[in-house]
Amino acid sequence: MELPDEIYDKITTLSERGDDYAEKEQFTSAINQYNEALDLLPEPKTDWEAATWLYVALGDALFNKQKLNEAMDAYQKALMSPDGTGNPYIWFSIGQVYFEEDNLDKAKSNFMSAYMLDGDEIFKDQNPAYYQLIKEEAEKGLTSNTHIQTDQPQKGWLPPDWNKN
Repeated sequence: MELPDEIYDKITTLSERGDDYAEKEQFTSAINQYNEALDLLPEPKTDWEAATWLYVALGDALFNKQKLNEAMDAYQKALMSPDGTGNPYIWFSIGQVYFEEDNLDKAKSNFMSAYMLDGDEIFKDQNPAYYQLIKEEAEKGLTSNTHIQTDQPQKGWLPPDWNKN
């Protein structure tokens, strides 16, 4: 399912304008452009690929304005949009919001999701405290995964009737 060209072109233009405003740190104007673009998407908005990048851009602008609840809402919608759960940047951004709210357990969980998808690359040029939060677990995960024991049956990961025909 694709958007009509006319609508897609308008969304792209508004998004590019929003990006220009964001680069100039004019986040209120950027937010207005992203919201206007989102308004052009048919319901449910999260069914459209454009929603993924629009909600991420909106979340970033809101995060920069320190509107954390609204940023979280935008990132959550991006997560529910096409390919959202496979996008490490969205998980990372949600982790940032939780970190800023001092909810370190949820920040750690989301940072780990980003790490699992993208490794430590996503943490480059970011607040070092973000990676520090998951560093021990990330390094432990790298070594424990290399020593999987196959001679002992693992409980809980297969359904009880897995070998029945």
